[in-house]
Amino acid sequence: MRLSPGFNLIGEARAFAGRYLSEQVTPETIKESLTHELTALVPMLRRLPRRVERIASAAEHGRFAVNVRLLADERDRRYVTGLLHQVLLTVLGATAGLMAVILLGTDGGAPVVGSTGLLHLIGYNLLVISAILGLRVLALVFRRPRASDERMSVR
Repeated sequence: MRLSPGFNLIGEARAFAGRYLSEQVTPETIKESLTHELTALVPMLRRLPRRVERIASAAEHGRFAVNVRLLADERDRRYVTGLLHQVLLTVLGATAGLMAVILLGTDGGAPVVGSTGLLHLIGYNLLVISAILGLRVLALVFRRPRASDERMSVR
């Protein structure tokens, strides 16, 4: 299957879309969709004047107040806690890595195994701990949200 070199794909797509929309959008379909929308809006519009009157009355008598609490929702607290955990793991991993580099750069310490001193052994252990914490942070950052997380984020 080959296309003709002179075939104007964009022009034909625009023409097709114009014909399709002109067939689909007729006065009858517009009238029908407006009727459905107004039918759904009528109950809400009937209650609107009473609600506006209550709000205006409360504001007039000084009883109108708005109560906003920071982190009132459980999802917000969970999100902030997760961010705090990631920051703490990052700081701990970076600190352990820095301490490992300092310890590996120093000479001395009691010999433990052959020519390896105690400070170098502690440095290597801190380097492993730093790598584990760094990988844990990366795993938390790049993990995909589970289906339950996606359902919770949709409001």
